[in-house]
Amino acid sequence: ASQALTFVGYAVVTIGAALLQAKANDLPLWEGLSPEARTATEAVYNDVFYKTQYIIPYPKDGESKYQFQYQWWIIQYELMIFLMTAPCVLMPALIERVRPMALTFLASALVLVMDNINAVIFLTRDETAMAVYDDYRIEWTLVGLILVAISNFMTIISYGLYKHEPEGASANNDPDLIKGVVQDMDLITIEDKIKHVMQQTPFKVVDGKLQNY
Repeated sequence: ASQALTFVGYAVVTIGAALLQAKANDLPLWEGLSPEARTATEAVYNDVFYKTQYIIPYPKDGESKYQFQYQWWIIQYELMIFLMTAPCVLMPALIERVRPMALTFLASALVLVMDNINAVIFLTRDETAMAVYDDYRIEWTLVGLILVAISNFMTIISYGLYKHEPEGASANNDPDLIKGVVQDMDLITIEDKIKHVMQQTPFKVVDGKLQNY
């Protein structure tokens, strides 16, 4: 379930980031502005995105396409983790080997995603950001980030609690079966001891009586 949610969240956040990127690639924010007006507009624009701490503004012509590079890096990082953990759905026995590495990456990714959720939530509350990048683009990104964060959290819990039992392990751990095996071993041991003693003695048992060989 966590892997399916991860896939859905990854798809949604990728769509959201692509929508923001498409807007950033052709940002007509400063067209027709005088130098004084552009300077003032850039100051407001920079202030909005610097406050997010995780979305660095690029107000210069031709550089706005770099504005969401950090978000794209996180998306690629999440893809790497997904490709690492997805095969475990088909082969659960791999979880024991993959778990230390997967939990490390998942924990670090969860922190990055939560930081970006905070940054995007700030944008949803800022009129300038919503006007420049359109509310639906920002909301798509926010929903995707939340889904990815939830799926990461679920995967960390499931991997942390998972214990793989090989085939037949449950039968081997059956208390009644173990008790029966132990009793059989005790009987075998007793019979062997009796045979050993009989082999060492000069007497034999005939009709319930001891007789010399």
